[in-house]
Parts: sequence; C-alpha cells; structure tokens
Amino acid sequence: MVGKIVDILIPTNKGYTVKKVSDKMIRRELEQFDNAFPNGVYAVPRNPKEPRVKVRALHEYCKAKGITPEELSEQEMNRFLSH
Repeated sequence: MVGKIVDILIPTNKGYTVKKVSDKMIRRELEQFDNAFPNGVYAVPRNPKEPRVKVRALHEYCKAKGITPEELSEQEMNRFLSH
C-alpha cells in the first residue's frame, strides 16, 4: 500500500515553502511527540506573577449560571483568582 503524500507549508522570510511528506511520516512524528508526555499532559508553565485561576470552581459556577467566563463581571471573576 502506498502512503498518501501531503503538502506542508513552512513559513520563511519571503513567504512559504511547500514540503511534501508522507502521512506515515506525520503519524510517526505525532507519536514521538505524544510519547514525550507519558501522562498525557502538555502545558505551558504559568507566570508566577499572575494569579492562579480555580478552573474547576469557575467551570461549575458558569455551568450553574448558564454563562461563559467571558460574561463574568470583574467582581465575579475575582472569586476564582488566588494571588
């Protein structure tokens, strides 16, 4: 069976370069990336100068009120921040 060839756009200073790769190669690279995080967590460290967000409590509150976090007032949002 012949693998599918996919065009990948790579940004350059002058625009983009097209690189042709096989779907097998892409799958192999994704597997290597996934295997680098054995517990399945990939996160960017937070800035220690910024407050922590109590995400679970925020989610439950918004779910109960039928709103999104963007719709919270500043006072409501402060309930879910720890400095």
